[in-house]
Amino acid sequence: MLVHLVLVVTVYAASFLLRYDFRLDQATLASLLQTLSLLVIVRMGTLGVFRLFQGLWRYVGVRDVLQIIKASTAGSLIFVPLVWLIFREVQIPVSIFVLDWAGNLLALAGVRILGLLVREAARAGRRSGPDSKRLLIVGAGEAGAALCREAQGRPEFRLVPVGFIDDDPWKVGASLLGTPVLGNRSDIPRVAAEQRIDTIVIAIPSASREQMRGIVERCREAGVPFRTLPALMSIIDGKVTIDTLREVEIADLLGREPVDLDREAMGILLQGRRILVTGAAGSIGSELARQIATFQPELLVMIDRAENPLFYVEAEFQQRFSGLTFVAEARDISDFAASEDLIKTYQPQLIFHAAAHKHVPLMERTPAEAVRNNVLGTYSVARAARDNGVEKFVLISTDKAVKPASVMGATKRVAELLVQAMNGEGPTKFVSVRFGNVLGSNASVVPIFKEQIAKGGPVTVTHPEARRYFMTASEAAQLVLQAGAIGSGGEIFVLDMGEPVRILDLARDLIWLSGHTPDKEIKIVYTGLRPGEKVFEELNFEGEDLLPTSHPKVRALRGFPPSSDLEAQVTQLARDLPGLTPTQVKDRLQALVPEYAPAYPEQTDASTLEQSPTNPVHG
Repeated sequence: MLVHLVLVVTVYAASFLLRYDFRLDQATLASLLQTLSLLVIVRMGTLGVFRLFQGLWRYVGVRDVLQIIKASTAGSLIFVPLVWLIFREVQIPVSIFVLDWAGNLLALAGVRILGLLVREAARAGRRSGPDSKRLLIVGAGEAGAALCREAQGRPEFRLVPVGFIDDDPWKVGASLLGTPVLGNRSDIPRVAAEQRIDTIVIAIPSASREQMRGIVERCREAGVPFRTLPALMSIIDGKVTIDTLREVEIADLLGREPVDLDREAMGILLQGRRILVTGAAGSIGSELARQIATFQPELLVMIDRAENPLFYVEAEFQQRFSGLTFVAEARDISDFAASEDLIKTYQPQLIFHAAAHKHVPLMERTPAEAVRNNVLGTYSVARAARDNGVEKFVLISTDKAVKPASVMGATKRVAELLVQAMNGEGPTKFVSVRFGNVLGSNASVVPIFKEQIAKGGPVTVTHPEARRYFMTASEAAQLVLQAGAIGSGGEIFVLDMGEPVRILDLARDLIWLSGHTPDKEIKIVYTGLRPGEKVFEELNFEGEDLLPTSHPKVRALRGFPPSSDLEAQVTQLARDLPGLTPTQVKDRLQALVPEYAPAYPEQTDASTLEQSPTNPVHG
């Protein structure tokens, strides 16, 4: 405030001096002194009204300049009429008022710019110390600019933006926030060497899979550590910060676009409701629970029979969602009595059934357990839901249910048919959601590849042409909830998985991201397909029509109606299961799912052990 007071007085006096060529007679000086007090009151008042006493030394931007113009103009418009009304005998030329107005604009803006320059000089001094790092930003768009501004404004991170890289030829050679655009992506190795770059940040959240892979390859050629920004949604929310930078992950190379959710529809489905999630300790179940928690349900019940992972999920929720009412219980709900007890106890309105065995080789060796959990467990929970008036039941299914070659896939197909058959038999609306592999889920291909790489290899791939559909757990959970909001009962929804990914490419990408060279530093070994595995997975059967829904990434299937006596067949299977051999279990599954092509190895256990010394991984 003192600085502003000095400026107001100085500018007014300077206006008189300039008007009279620095020669003030006694009468003119008296006019200045007589009106000075009024000027100070008016000017300081308008500066306060327009909040110009705040943030003086922090920054100057367009908003500040506009506020200065408003305050100076308002002050002059108030001051001039008051002078004419109060000091009628004082003769002050109009040119002095104009000079005072213009001088205030220049002085108020100038002192802010000076403060900014002083502060930036101090920051630059702190950033340019011996332990500072020279930063190259890939992407001169909004995200890159936000990162550059963050680096310039937070000297404690000691990152000095040296330049940008951008593929737009119109930007190359230009400057953004005082930082030059030094070339396109192919120039990364050259620029990194010439500018002595210490770290590279990839700031293109919307990059496609091929763009991201190309940038990562150029960064590796440069031999410089590289990182990336958070997801695009974080940037839209204005949360681009240096401390959220992370390593480039395999998910970044998939090029998956952010999910645009109909949050209003999801809010109607979830907010203030009692919701049950089974399999809540798994990758999808736990992520579903996290997404549901953000919609403030009345009660969230999380069930899993694996107590150790459920313990950690409960601890996470206690820390992250302190205002949420939730229950985490270790329960086995594979029989009807247990399922009905659970539903009668908590009276959920919605059920997301994610509990399932998912590992193909294990289920090939223990088909009865796969049936018990994936078929009978689903039937028990679904039947209890129907009998107790649950509003909606959403089954989490898999692409392995399409033309199944494995026990796991066949059991999930039976589960799909079961919930479809049960729709319309009561008030409960039953829907299924089918999608592919979840990237990085427990004991899946990515963490196993990472473990193999950490041990120096080899990385084991079943087949050079094996391809799988992938999406992140977060994206899958969001789209499952979206499908749940869309479903009116009886549908099987298929999520848009994009293009299938070759497992060999996935392995190579992970080796590159780990700082190694595929086939040289880390070997890749082909182990052959195991019983129940396929080279390609599909998302729908031949003859199933994919229909659009209200969400572009969720499609509905119109296919084959389930058998009218399916429930009776499943009930009989439950009675017979304890006495069936593995081969008989597979035969019974084939009777329920004619498309199932079971594998009948002569000695499943022995053959699997013989060909799996290095823990081969299917896609």
